[in-house]
Amino acid sequence: MDDLRTTRDLYRFDGLSKHELRRLHRDGTLTKVRRGAYTGTNGSDREAYRRLIEATIPLIGEGSVLSHFSAAIMHGIPIPSDHLERVWATRPVGGNGRRGSVLHLRRCRLDADEVVNVQGIPVTSLARTAIDLGRLLKLEWGVVACDAVRRIGVEESELLEAAARVRGWPGALRASVAANFADPRSDSPLESVSRLQLHRLGFAPPMLQYEVLANGRVVATSDFCWEADGLVGECDGKVKYAELLRPGETAADVVMREKRREERIRGAGFWIVRWGWEEAWSPMKLRAIVEQGFVHAARRRAS
Repeated sequence: MDDLRTTRDLYRFDGLSKHELRRLHRDGTLTKVRRGAYTGTNGSDREAYRRLIEATIPLIGEGSVLSHFSAAIMHGIPIPSDHLERVWATRPVGGNGRRGSVLHLRRCRLDADEVVNVQGIPVTSLARTAIDLGRLLKLEWGVVACDAVRRIGVEESELLEAAARVRGWPGALRASVAANFADPRSDSPLESVSRLQLHRLGFAPPMLQYEVLANGRVVATSDFCWEADGLVGECDGKVKYAELLRPGETAADVVMREKRREERIRGAGFWIVRWGWEEAWSPMKLRAIVEQGFVHAARRRAS
């Protein structure tokens, strides 16, 4: 029972009674995805949301298209985890929108080239999805979405055209700002948010994915670099140490490998500053870290 099953299927094909179904749900053998749909598979919040999408597709009606946060999950665009409670769809013609506990159905225009097929399901295109997210969310997450689709392969002109098509709609100006600021070199949501905050704080634009050289050889690639000032900025928290483990390695091995990497960067003549999610979302904390880094880098070069 590791696939999505409706109550009807469980009764008809598995021979379960209502009492047995309640017992399997109660002891955790079956997980309720939505009313009338169960799964035996556990997983991450995003995997659970994918199952909710699968279970809800029959409810969205012919001609409707997965959009917004649901389209983002289908495309692999990062979104805040607090938007995984209901499925989002857009109906381009006919009918009205509605918002229920499981399905949020919106009614608005969709051009033919703004709909693509993902695993047999109609979904708003990468560019349109990023712009829809940019209209609904804070600018930080709009930049995350726009950076992500540029990184996946959406051209700048396509993203800007998608923003132009919704001009005058609620949130369109914010989405346009995110689209114009997008950069495919931002390699994670934390880098995207950090880059926006650095811009807001008035720091000179850093070089992204900077290749640190020592004796003509690349010894590391940094998230941010102010080359002329000898300062490198690194975002911590974009991956967990467990995700960096190579076959046969322990967490201690990863820590040592990262330490040696930092030593190579310092050996190439750079001062390093680090920050995580908390600092990226707190402009004053980020300002203090980076400004102090510039001071230390200047002292190092002067010594």
